[in-house]
Amino acid sequence: MILVWILLAIALPVVAVMLGRRGLQGVVAGRRRLPGEHAIDELTTWQIGGVPQAVQLRGNDARNPLLLYLHGGPGMPAMPFAHAFQRDWEDQLTVVHWDQRNAGKTLALNGTEPGLDLACYVTDGLEIARSLAARFPGQPIALLGQSWGSAIAVEMLRAAPDLFAGYMAIGQVSDFLCAERYGYETVLAEAQRRGDERSIATLTAHADYPANGSLTKASLGAVRGAEMKLGFGHHTKPNIMLKMLGTAFASPDYRWRDLLTFFNGHAQAVSVDIALAELPRFIGRARGARIACPVVMVGGEYDLFTPTRMAREFFDTIEAPYKKFVEVPGMAHFGVNEKPAVIRRALFETLLPAVNRHVLAEGGHPSHQ
Repeated sequence: MILVWILLAIALPVVAVMLGRRGLQGVVAGRRRLPGEHAIDELTTWQIGGVPQAVQLRGNDARNPLLLYLHGGPGMPAMPFAHAFQRDWEDQLTVVHWDQRNAGKTLALNGTEPGLDLACYVTDGLEIARSLAARFPGQPIALLGQSWGSAIAVEMLRAAPDLFAGYMAIGQVSDFLCAERYGYETVLAEAQRRGDERSIATLTAHADYPANGSLTKASLGAVRGAEMKLGFGHHTKPNIMLKMLGTAFASPDYRWRDLLTFFNGHAQAVSVDIALAELPRFIGRARGARIACPVVMVGGEYDLFTPTRMAREFFDTIEAPYKKFVEVPGMAHFGVNEKPAVIRRALFETLLPAVNRHVLAEGGHPSHQ
């Protein structure tokens, strides 16, 4: 009898969590239903670079322009969080999410892939874009790159300039080493201003960061932890990751095994290794890039993960037929999770009109809407 009670004590909370999650997923599914006659709602697996990778397409009219969302990290998918901010985007765009290698549903499918470089992600992204162009001929394709995804995006734009009709960055990667030093000095100064002795001690243990061999997983983690704590990750919610996990928990697009990838420490460590190896080399290739489509870059006033000061310096070096930098007061690094209305305005009032003008100038057809 005691065993029965023990089993019930274990089983009942599990059942309650499962039923609760199913209820939340039902609410989300109802809220984001697409009523359009030409609506598209697909969540599938594509063979990309020889391995299965998860791709989602959602939009109220499949004749609209496409927006390929390149998520950050590396290793932090956007798909399970998108239901919190994306539904009104889908009235004017077909939004395409791709869980990259070592992230989300693609990680659940394949396990951890060590030894990747930025070029691998760029090649995968171009394969997806070309597949979209073949399936939706004549429809403009724009890129949205968030943080790490902005490095992928710039390299894709450089490699295939005629494939894309626009680019928007949220937290643009720039001169990584200079950005990290600037971030370190800024967060240390803030810790000293607040008298936060614990953060001061943590940061001063890495006084040369990121120079002289001091750029490691440990030092990056220490700096990012202080930045999150002091409002330079998400400006008002230092524990934003807990809220984001709750958002993912309610996503109809993620199964239990997909959710568990957020706790895959090995994959996270591999992703950090990739970032530390690749991001310092990015600026040498990208500075002064000629981009053949309109560019809109959005930076947060308080962002120290991808500091807006450095992003703007990079922005000033690039050439594009149209470019605009939008600095957002009160925002740090988490973009759509902090200021969704501002991001929406940048997308639909700045980027999309520029895309339409560019497409017309190139002899194509503008947005269906």
